[in-house]
Amino acid sequence: MQKIDPAKIANDVKTLIEKRATLKQMKGVTNDELEAVYSLAFGYYQTGKYEEAHKLFQFLVLFDHLNAKYWFGLGAAQQALKDFQNAAVSYGYCSFLKLDNPKPQLHAAECFLALGDKRSAASALEALNEYCPKDTDIGREYRAKAAKLREVVGEAAFEALAKEDEKKV
Repeated sequence: MQKIDPAKIANDVKTLIEKRATLKQMKGVTNDELEAVYSLAFGYYQTGKYEEAHKLFQFLVLFDHLNAKYWFGLGAAQQALKDFQNAAVSYGYCSFLKLDNPKPQLHAAECFLALGDKRSAASALEALNEYCPKDTDIGREYRAKAAKLREVVGEAAFEALAKEDEKKV
């Protein structure tokens, strides 16, 4: 068994931060290798093997924390496992990496609703409306889905959110 060297770990972390690198780059893992893992994870997810998918998506975001697709997969697996709090966080990272993708914002809103947090659900839907492309098929599709979910959230949550925003100004 290999002994853990705290100094080496600290040095590797320092290098990651200074070079703004991913673990994938530091360890020489190729995109093709990660895509093979992604295919396996996605296959597990599609066949309802959410625990297995979850583990593989965790591996993927560890090795390439800048890939929005991997964060989305992790969020989807967590949501399927009813780990709504962590799913919302994963969807948040995904959204941060690719703001114009409305999918993570919509699914984050679903997770917040499952947690009973209508204010955060409203915030996610507002972000979707702000950043979602307007004149594309996916934009129209997700704006329509967001409008239906907005009805479930209720206007009171959006009004409370607007009042909070007014106080910040």
